[in-house]
Amino acid sequence: MSRKIIVNWTEKGTPRELRKALEACADSHPIVKDGSGGLAVRFEKAAEPGLCEVLLGGTSAVIRYDRVAQAMRGVGALLSGLVKPGAAYREQSGFSMLGVMLDCSRNAVMTVDHLKLWFRRLALLGYDTVMLYTEETYELPGEPFFGYGRGAYTKAELKAIDREAALLGIEIIPCIQTLGHLEKILRHPAYKPIMDINGVLLVGEEKTYELIEKMIEHWASVCKTRRFHIGMDETHGLGRGRYQDLHGVRSPFDIFNEHLKRVVDICAKYGVKPMIWSDMYFRFGNEKHEYYAPDAEIPDNVVKAIPREVELVYWDYYHSDKDMYRRMIARHRSMGYEPLMGSGIWTWNRLWYDHKKTTEWAGPCIDVCIEEGLREIFFTMWGDNGAYCDHDSAFAGMAWCADRIYSGGQEPDAARLEKRFGAVCGGSYAAHIEASDISTAVPGLEPSRTLWSDPFAERGFRSLLKDDVSKMAEAAGTYDKLATRLQKRAKDRAAGDMRFAALWARAIAERYAVSARAVAAYRNGDRKALAKVLEQVPMAAKACRAAAGAFREMWLSHNKPEGLEVMQERFGMIDARYGEMQKSLAGYLAGNAESIPELGAPCPADNKIKSRKGAEK
Repeated sequence: MSRKIIVNWTEKGTPRELRKALEACADSHPIVKDGSGGLAVRFEKAAEPGLCEVLLGGTSAVIRYDRVAQAMRGVGALLSGLVKPGAAYREQSGFSMLGVMLDCSRNAVMTVDHLKLWFRRLALLGYDTVMLYTEETYELPGEPFFGYGRGAYTKAELKAIDREAALLGIEIIPCIQTLGHLEKILRHPAYKPIMDINGVLLVGEEKTYELIEKMIEHWASVCKTRRFHIGMDETHGLGRGRYQDLHGVRSPFDIFNEHLKRVVDICAKYGVKPMIWSDMYFRFGNEKHEYYAPDAEIPDNVVKAIPREVELVYWDYYHSDKDMYRRMIARHRSMGYEPLMGSGIWTWNRLWYDHKKTTEWAGPCIDVCIEEGLREIFFTMWGDNGAYCDHDSAFAGMAWCADRIYSGGQEPDAARLEKRFGAVCGGSYAAHIEASDISTAVPGLEPSRTLWSDPFAERGFRSLLKDDVSKMAEAAGTYDKLATRLQKRAKDRAAGDMRFAALWARAIAERYAVSARAVAAYRNGDRKALAKVLEQVPMAAKACRAAAGAFREMWLSHNKPEGLEVMQERFGMIDARYGEMQKSLAGYLAGNAESIPELGAPCPADNKIKSRKGAEK
């Protein structure tokens, strides 16, 4: 086992801007002030933008840095044992912003204490920005339904978050919504007068702007930054609901820009510089409303009407083609805007961070941004469909993305990441990458997309594998092997909880195995095999309950309790359906039922609409 490295610093050798950050990190990392032993570290400001350089000689080290983020990354490199005596350790980032966006709106709201741990780790990885995505999960004076039952952040909590991040040189940027994605608040009857359609605010209604001003004023009172992300993405159906009833049919471009101008004026009142997601300008410009459509046309008069004060954020989590990123960056620039880049570290619709998708898509994105000279990039971590991912597992992705950026686009070295991840996050990088196989072990099958469906009929699982029982059994075997491997890592719980990963892999393996055996036995009329399946159903239910227990433990260690009930409702359904499966199988075997419809109906081969001729054939 390698010797633990201690970083020892003094006020004399440390610029004032770094002292609070080092003190904050001392709560979770071996960093001491005026201590004895360890590495005596001093810091020197460098003129080179984005520079992180560490010189180690004997028991002392010098960190030369541009900004706080680079200084703290240098500390992380020392703690990781990545700096060799006599050899300069040099990294450089060409980005003035390197950040993450954490989704605190899709069911999970991370606690303040856990965010503080995140900030320390992020600082030591070299990040300088955190965007908190909060659609309505914050208390808003005079608006009692904001965040009601959803774990809303109080004003005091938001101030504490901002204060703690600032100590570490991290800028907290509010990321709210001021047009669309407000389904959760607009579902309350009190907000019916300001709803256009499907979670979209009613443009032109004065009460809409009164609410938005409350939002802006509130966030301006809790955050030091004056850069706000005001959202406005995916406003599908804008102007087609109540707005159309009141004002008739109008160009969505015009409606969007008029609204944006009103919101920008509000921002100006509070000294705020806003940014928005750029997708709707491109979506409105093509018939299919696709963001990345090459034929999207944005009229010149529309571009000219965009308030110059606003910044455009180009988000893209879905392309491995570098030319796509280049084309979209060029399109933003042709509109007169230097875009911020929003890439993705994949946590949505996942139980665990997905390394394959992140590297396949974020990697080329990073490379193009470096080559094109973009200055600002951040990585989203969404929580679609319940935010059931162990978000701490995503530190493997955060470490990977930071290494790719600080190396100028080179492929990160797994051995170096293992050392850095262990020192900064406390777990095994290799184990986290292995656990990401939960989503990718079987091509075409993403278990977390089917887990919340009926385990008796198992339509999602069966459909994805074309109702092929041999493939179903093979998938179960793959997850059985994965669960066995992950169980050996179960004590690794400092970052992502490997026990959580192992138990979920086991629950998936048992569930798939029971489904494959049940379908095969029923199709073959093998009552003896079906009786064995009946004996195995309780084992699958038990494995699911164990995974649900691990889920609860993970959730409450990261998040506020609100939202857990949504997931436990799903677990309860699964448990109830396993109980029903036992009763149904037992009744059939006892001769009390002539069939088991859940097992007998084959899944459709595809979802395509067939022609009449095809159907007759």
